[in-house]
Amino acid sequence: MKKIFFAVSLLGLGLVAFKSPDKKKIVANMASSSLMYFMDHPLHSFDASSKDFRAIGVLDTETQKLSVIAVKVAVNSFDSGNSNRDSHVIENTEALTYPNVTFTSEDVSYAGEQVTAKGKLVFHGQTKPFTITGTQKVAGKVMTLSGSFKVDMTDFGIEPPSLMGLSTDKTIKLDYMLTFEI
Repeated sequence: MKKIFFAVSLLGLGLVAFKSPDKKKIVANMASSSLMYFMDHPLHSFDASSKDFRAIGVLDTETQKLSVIAVKVAVNSFDSGNSNRDSHVIENTEALTYPNVTFTSEDVSYAGEQVTAKGKLVFHGQTKPFTITGTQKVAGKVMTLSGSFKVDMTDFGIEPPSLMGLSTDKTIKLDYMLTFEI
């Protein structure tokens, strides 16, 4: 019994001595963060932005690297400056049935300041494997993640919106800038 107690005690001390890096949940600062999408139509291009979304991460405070990142945005929170266009996008994406777009990472890797987050994108009620890349910069107590990626609407069962019988391009380009107090 003493041998078992001693072995368990040594194991416990070893675990304390080699503790895992400190992890910290961080939440994006909405005042300085943004999401924006861009679409092309044969007659014009347009964009819309949202500042009404949630982005959270798990940060390793020793390495200043993320191990998890998750973002959730309501489709109806995007504003293009044209309420008719915004209503058409909401209708076309069936945002009343599928109100949110979410991305949740399953693996986050780094190559210098370049970040690659592999995970799941949920759009229009469909979940697909998805990879998002970007750049991470740390200045003092502020970490910024920024980048852009493209989503093919048809991969998620959405027909591109049309105007005057002409459809937009099937690809939506998204730019993001997420700032976190660390």
